[in-house]
Amino acid sequence: PILQRLRASRLQEPGAHARNVESLHSWIEAIRTFPKPVIAAVEGAAAGAGFSLALACDYIVAGSNAVFVMAYSNIGLSPDGGGSWALARTLPRQLVNELLMSGERITAQRLHQLGMVNRLSEPAGALAEALSLAHGLNLRAPNALASIKELVNEASERSLNAQLAAERDHFVRNLHHPNAGIGIDAFLNKIPPRYE
Repeated sequence: PILQRLRASRLQEPGAHARNVESLHSWIEAIRTFPKPVIAAVEGAAAGAGFSLALACDYIVAGSNAVFVMAYSNIGLSPDGGGSWALARTLPRQLVNELLMSGERITAQRLHQLGMVNRLSEPAGALAEALSLAHGLNLRAPNALASIKELVNEASERSLNAQLAAERDHFVRNLHHPNAGIGIDAFLNKIPPRYE
């Protein structure tokens, strides 16, 4: 169905498909800037925009039989969905070129070795593993997780000095948030915290 849609898009004026791509890109930006952790659970193949969507997430949990592919070049296209941006910030340039230019599949195990897949599960177990991860994250202070996500997302764009200033500002804001009091008291009293 996707290739048929792309064929039909070729008959429209370029602006029509540009608007479709912009919709995907809005979704990618929403995932990247959402203040809570977003977890991808991947089973089977994550191809093209599916791979880009997984890359936009904060965590990737994949079934051990999952494969990832940026097959755009196989049909004479270049990537969309921020795939080139995410891969270029994570992997060596030569490997990124190989993935994007050759359109070859890469396994979940290989991406796990490269640090892009956080957790591997048994086949058909990615969702359960992702939900377990989400449960653990849900026990943490949401304001601290939002700060961490923002700091990590913006770190590559900043100088060390600017990043240190941002870390200072987030640290002070989180120190004076009620959740810091809850967390510190719970740690000192050796009880689980119950964050707001």
